[in-house]
Amino acid sequence: MKRSIINGRVRNRVFVAVVLGLAVSATGFLPVSLAQRPQGQMQRPGQRPSLDRPQLGTEPLTLQALTNLLRQSVGRNMTEADLAVHVERVGIAFDLTPEIVARLRANGAHPHLLNTIKRQAEKLSASAGKLTSTAEAAPDAFLAETRKNVRDYLEELPDFICQQQVERYYDIEGSGAWDKADTLTYELTYNRKRESYKPINSVGRPVTKSLEQSGGAYSTGDFASALASLFDAETKAVFKPAGKERLGNRQTLIYDFRVPQATSKLTVKADEAPQIVAGYSGSIWVDAEKKLVLRIEQAVDDLPKSYPVTNSESMIDYDMVKVRGIDVDFLLPTRAEFIIADRRQKHYFRNVLLFKFYRKFETDIKILDDSQLTPPTKPPVQ
Repeated sequence: MKRSIINGRVRNRVFVAVVLGLAVSATGFLPVSLAQRPQGQMQRPGQRPSLDRPQLGTEPLTLQALTNLLRQSVGRNMTEADLAVHVERVGIAFDLTPEIVARLRANGAHPHLLNTIKRQAEKLSASAGKLTSTAEAAPDAFLAETRKNVRDYLEELPDFICQQQVERYYDIEGSGAWDKADTLTYELTYNRKRESYKPINSVGRPVTKSLEQSGGAYSTGDFASALASLFDAETKAVFKPAGKERLGNRQTLIYDFRVPQATSKLTVKADEAPQIVAGYSGSIWVDAEKKLVLRIEQAVDDLPKSYPVTNSESMIDYDMVKVRGIDVDFLLPTRAEFIIADRRQKHYFRNVLLFKFYRKFETDIKILDDSQLTPPTKPPVQ
């Protein structure tokens, strides 16, 4: 995500992360109002002084030290991506348990940072000589039923319309603090397993353009693509139990997963750079009773160091939603979040998506088969 200044203006590049139909893009890079400011005016209102970066040591991080950095420095004078680089450089000095992961997540850790910490925990275990089983894992009946439910979900997902609200944020100082760019509102139609987006405009509010013309970061394919890709047998995702946790009033089982680059369907594209296929890893939360996926978190792994994207991560929350006009509850996304960044250039973009007002998709067009077609009647001869 390279930022160049030409004649005092920001030149924008295009960044895309795609999982099947799931796409995250940053096409206008900055909101127009910011992109048109001279370089000396790129600070947010209030002109925050230059950042005083925290002093980072060279010793492996204790849990307390890591938590302090996450709570006291991230969002003030460093980003999670910076912290992930430091963790990768010095390692950790504690055993990672599901309870500790949950605590770090509660303190604001996102998938990219968590995945880095988990990799360091694996290295720590290996260096300590702790044995890990190399035998093939026994079939997991709970996961097998979850996979079946995902397939059924994808087949039974009805055609519908909902409102998608996109709150877009940016950080061009590398502070970890997000500035709001704008809010876009669309009518999202899901019909015949395809999605389309129609801008919703209101009097007295800025005009919402189509997604492709909106500039900045945008995403599509938030409904079925993430689940379809992860549970596709060809993806060969490896799942590992990772504890339990309550989501709202539901008890869930957590599984960590990893999708290798060789079988991944996730591609990352940056303008003026080749499209690449990337592996990814993360976690899913599965309803312990209904065996339905209620949350997915994932981040791209091991992007080439020379590539103009260093981070791409996403989180999607699902819940049972009543679709008006059908009056049946369906498992549908209620909230999603996407982050894409070039840490080296201090360019970070974050979208928060809210889905609401689900209703049945209806059309006045009636499709008839051949048996229902009536030949036209010829007019009588005069």
